[in-house]
Amino acid sequence: MRKAMKKLAAISLTAAMAGTMLAGCGNGNSDANSKSTDSKESSGASSESGAASAVDTSEHVDLTMYLIGERTPDFDEVYGKINEILEKKLNCSLNVEFLSWGEHDTKYSLLFSSQENFDLIFTASSWCHYEQTVALGGFAPLSEDFIKTYAPGIWDVVPKVAWDQAKIDGKIYMVPNYANEFGQDVIAVRGDLMKKYGIDKISSWDDLVKFYKACAADGIYAGQGELWFTYFQSKGYSITGGAPQGGELVLYNMQDPNDLEFKYILDWDGFRDYCHQMKELADAGCWSKDILNSTDERQTGLLTGKTATLIWNLGSCMTYAKQANAEHPDWNVTIVDPNASQPKKVNSYINNGVGINANSKHKERAMMVLNEFYTNPEVYDLAMLGIEGKHWEAVGDNQYKVIDESGYGVSKNCNWGWNNAKIQRTEFIENRTPLDDTYDALKEAFNNNIKPEHVYDGFNFDATKVSTQFAAVEAALGNYYSPLKNGLVDDVDKTIEEMKAALESAGIKDVLDEMNRQAAEYVAKKKAN
Repeated sequence: MRKAMKKLAAISLTAAMAGTMLAGCGNGNSDANSKSTDSKESSGASSESGAASAVDTSEHVDLTMYLIGERTPDFDEVYGKINEILEKKLNCSLNVEFLSWGEHDTKYSLLFSSQENFDLIFTASSWCHYEQTVALGGFAPLSEDFIKTYAPGIWDVVPKVAWDQAKIDGKIYMVPNYANEFGQDVIAVRGDLMKKYGIDKISSWDDLVKFYKACAADGIYAGQGELWFTYFQSKGYSITGGAPQGGELVLYNMQDPNDLEFKYILDWDGFRDYCHQMKELADAGCWSKDILNSTDERQTGLLTGKTATLIWNLGSCMTYAKQANAEHPDWNVTIVDPNASQPKKVNSYINNGVGINANSKHKERAMMVLNEFYTNPEVYDLAMLGIEGKHWEAVGDNQYKVIDESGYGVSKNCNWGWNNAKIQRTEFIENRTPLDDTYDALKEAFNNNIKPEHVYDGFNFDATKVSTQFAAVEAALGNYYSPLKNGLVDDVDKTIEEMKAALESAGIKDVLDEMNRQAAEYVAKKKAN
C-alpha cells in the first residue's frame, strides 16, 4: 500500500532526528541472531529442514507491534483470539499499537530515536520508511540462519528474489510479503456524477482532468488533491526506491528497460507542467484550499461524500467502493483506470513487510510470532478477515464470504506486511454487482498487460554515505513540495526555482551522485549474474 498524502510538518523533523537516531539504536549493526537479552530463546538450533525444534519458550514474554492505519472497532477482540493462539504455542502475548496514516511520517522515526520499547513494526520500501530506518540503524539485520531457525515457514515461502530485494549493503532488514501487487493507482469514482456530467469513461489523464473540472463547476470537491503519482505514471515513470521523499524526487522510465537515466524531477519539464495543471485545478476548486492541514484518512472524502473520488491501489479502491455503495447505493461508485493504456508494474515484494526493532529484547520470539502470522492459516485468517462466524464464513477450502465488515473489515488492519499468496483466501461473491464485474475486468486487464522488467524495479538507494545531505534535502522540501504538488502556490515557476535552490544548498547533488554510483554498481552486478 502507498503512503497517504504527506503534510508539511512530515519532513521538518527529519534533520533533527538524524543525529539522535544513531545514538538511540546503538545495537543496530549486530545481527539479530546474536545473543539476546531474552537468553532462553538463544538456544534455538535449526534442523536440516530449518525447523526451530530446540527453541526454549518456557519464559513468558510480552511483545509489542506497530501497524499503520486506524484501529477498527473489533480489532482488540480479533487480536484477543490471536493472543490465545500465541500464548498456547509460543508462551507470549502481543500488544498492537497504531500509527495513523496522518501521523506515521512524523512519528515513525521517533519510535526509534526515543528508544521506544517495541519489537515488530510494519515497514515498506520507499513509502513506509524502510531505507531511511535501516540507514539510521533502527532495524535488526536478519541473517539466513536466524530466519531459518525462528521462522522456518517464512523461509520456505518467501522466494529468493524477495530476500534479495530486501538486502541493503548485503544484509536483510525486513521480512518481505509474498504476494503479487500492482504498483498502479486506480480511482474509485462516483458513477452517478459521471453520468450527470455526461462522462462515460475515465481512461486517460485528460479524461480525469475533465471530470475534476466538471465536479468543481458543480460545486463538488473532486478529490483530496495530489495527483502526482497518477500524472507521472501516465508518462511511464515510477518512483526510485530509497530516493528522497519516499522515492518521489527521483523517477525512472519503468516502461523502457534500456533507459537507465534517473529523472530528477526539478530538471524535468513534466514536473513543471504537472504543477501548473495542479494550480489550475486548485484555483478551480477541485479540492479544499485547506487540504494540507487535513488529518482525514485517504478514504474519508469518498465515504462521507466530501469528495467524488478516491485514488489508491485496486484492492483498496474496491474495498471502499463497496463500502460506499453499501451505505449510499445511489452513488453507484465504480473503479476506473486513468492510465489504461500503460503496461502495469508489479510491485517489489518489499512494498510491504515487517521489521524487528534493533533494540528489541526479544528478537527471537518476535520472529517466531511473525512466522505464525505469515504461515499459520488460523492466525492469518484472523488478521486478514476477523473472527469466523462473526465477520466472515468459509466457502470451501480457500474462499471466504463476508458476513459483517463493519467491525473489522477485510485487509483493513495492516495485515499486508505478512501477505502470503499460498494461504490467502479469495472472496466468494454470491450476488455479483456491476462493481464486481468492473473489478474482475481490471484485474484481468492488469494481468494481461504487465510491463517488461526494468533493472531499477529492484534497486533501492542506501543513503548512509550521504545521510546528512539526505536529511537536509528532505527538511528543505517542507516549505515547497506539498504546496506545489497540490497547486497551492501563488507563482509556480518562482516556487520551483526557490525549491531547486534550497535543495542544491542542502546537498541534492551529493545525493544524486551517490545514487548514480550505486545504480551503476547494481546494474553491473545484475549483468554479471
